[in-house]
This record gives sequence, structure tokens and C-alpha cells, in this order.
Amino acid sequence: MKRRVGNRYEGDKVLIVCEGTDTEPNYFTALKEYLKLNPLSISIHPAKGYFSPQTVVDYAILEIEKACDTGDPYTKVYCIIDRDKHPTYNEAFAKVAQYKSPRKCFTQLCLIPSVPCFEYWILMHIKYTTRSFGIAGSRPCDELINSELKGYSKNDQLWIKQLIETKLETAKINSRRSHTAHKRDGTDSFTTVYLLVEELEYLKKKSVFETINKGCPGI
Repeated sequence: MKRRVGNRYEGDKVLIVCEGTDTEPNYFTALKEYLKLNPLSISIHPAKGYFSPQTVVDYAILEIEKACDTGDPYTKVYCIIDRDKHPTYNEAFAKVAQYKSPRKCFTQLCLIPSVPCFEYWILMHIKYTTRSFGIAGSRPCDELINSELKGYSKNDQLWIKQLIETKLETAKINSRRSHTAHKRDGTDSFTTVYLLVEELEYLKKKSVFETINKGCPGI
């Protein structure tokens, strides 16, 4: 869908809805700046007050319908969700599968899951692993951070910026590899954030999703 906003931007718009209020918004804000995306092409919302995969989807649906009502719809909306120990992880997939966008807007609602959590994507910038986390009963994401990301701070925006600038391609390669292992061998830990990065890179290059790219990135 081509559009013109304030006579300055013609292209598709996307929204990233984050389950977290620190790590994910900080990361995607830094990524937006690194890719030099048009500010009017992308919005990043922490789903404040919506702390589970299913309620993140609920928030995204509200934003889809709000944007549609204003006549400036999103082309795609991506929900960044963790499995961790959330009981509504599978329900989020079911809700997205059942959702029908308002006919006049045709917004695509997409899930971008990480197992156990978004910090696994951060880890993929640094090293490759498919080990399982939380098998001793601890919260999986806490174990990942404590064992693999020692010294990590969710609010260290300079470190995140440097990580993206120096290790983004490494993260994409490692994540694609771990996702393949998950689908082929049933390994536990994986992330599909690399697919979203590729979507944003495509949007930067083309500004409009062509017909073959209209759907959600495959998971």
C-alpha cells in the first residue's frame, strides 16, 4: 500500500509491539537508527500493562484498528513475544491465526517469537548455542541472562548500539542456524528476530512490500 504522509513519505508503515518495556524498545530504536529507516515508516510501542504473549497480541489488534479508523493503517504489525514460562504463548499463535484485519486496511498481524526470551537474540550477537534454559526449574530467561550475559544491562543503550553496529550480521547467521536446528531437530532455544531484521532491511531498500513479501515472515 502506497501512501503519502505530510507530503514527505510514500511507502508502507510498520509497527513493532514489544512485550518488554526496556530491552526490546531500546534495541529496535537503535536498529531503526542504524538502518536509517524513515521515521515515518516505523513505530515501536512497548505494550505497557500487557505482559503476556496473548495480551501483547490484544494490544497490537487495538493499534491496528485505531490506525485503520484514522485512515493511516499499518501494512504490517509485528508482536515480539517470549515463551519463557508464559501460559498464553500458544494462545497468542491461535489468536493471530484467527484474526481478520478490517477489510479496508489489510494489515498483516505477525508474531516474532523468541525461546526462551528476547535476550536469546541478544546472545546470538555474541555466540551460538541451542542449549535449553530453565530445566532445573528456574525461570528460563533469568538463567540465560545469569549464565550467558553476565554484566548485561537492559538499559545500556550504548552497548546495544555498538552490538548492532559490529555484530548484527553475526546475530542473523547464528539465529538462522538455531532456528533451522529447532525445526529440524527439535532443539529448544531459537529466535525469529532475524526475520524481522530482514523485513526492515527490505523496507529500507524498497519502501513498499512487493506482493511476494506481503505476508508475515515464515517461522
